Amino acid sequence: MPKMLFILSPFLFCVLFALIVPFASPYSATLAELTNAKIAPNFTHLFGTDLLGRDLFTQIAYALRVSLFVGFVSAFFTLFLAVVFVLVARCSFYSFFIRSLDALLAFPALLLVMFFQSFLGGNLLTMSLIIALGHFAFIAKLLDSELNSLMKSEFYLCALALGSTKFRAFYKDLLPACVNLLLVLFILNVAHSIGNEATLSFFGLGVGLDEISLGKLLNEGAQAIFTGTWWLIVFPVAFLLLLILPLLAFAATLQDSLGVRVD
Repeated sequence: MPKMLFILSPFLFCVLFALIVPFASPYSATLAELTNAKIAPNFTHLFGTDLLGRDLFTQIAYALRVSLFVGFVSAFFTLFLAVVFVLVARCSFYSFFIRSLDALLAFPALLLVMFFQSFLGGNLLTMSLIIALGHFAFIAKLLDSELNSLMKSEFYLCALALGSTKFRAFYKDLLPACVNLLLVLFILNVAHSIGNEATLSFFGLGVGLDEISLGKLLNEGAQAIFTGTWWLIVFPVAFLLLLILPLLAFAATLQDSLGVRVD
């Protein structure tokens, strides 16, 4: 447990940062003050200010809220869609549904997400669902493979022999046996969804004009890099890594401790 907390400590720091700073900061994340533009990090503006004079410290806190929302909501949608898809596939036309998964997996997930996001756009909830639609096929494939292995287990065969239907055995016997796998996949999907949201926002396909995200901050920082405002790149990148890398390390540790393998 202490090892798990140590691995997750940078991520937990980001969560606390996102929860506390918006209430504690005296600065607005959206109000431009051109007289304070391009101020380097100091004791007044800890992360400096951007080209419009907005406090980067406060902006990153709001951007973290967006990343965390999209990450967790999208990961939930992804697992939900994968479980429903596998259940429907096992009820009828199994071969057709599994072949359709193979077809979806042939396309890069990020390109699919960018394609649909460019047409649909919308709010954070819509973007979370689009990211989930781009990733659920991989989760469904892993879940289906795990279920195929579990269907050879004695507890499942005994349940069928005792009169349980396949539908009931799926929920009462097979799915609970996949909890460890689903937990690891959920954590990995939070990290991937955060990265996807940042990528979409960096290319102008993510959050709206009135919202802030790490990808959007990186886009603005990339445009200003030649003006010497290095802090507009360094701090958003640092916080993006503080969100994603601990989750990936935590998922890897869980795989070892729970005996789960995600390939």
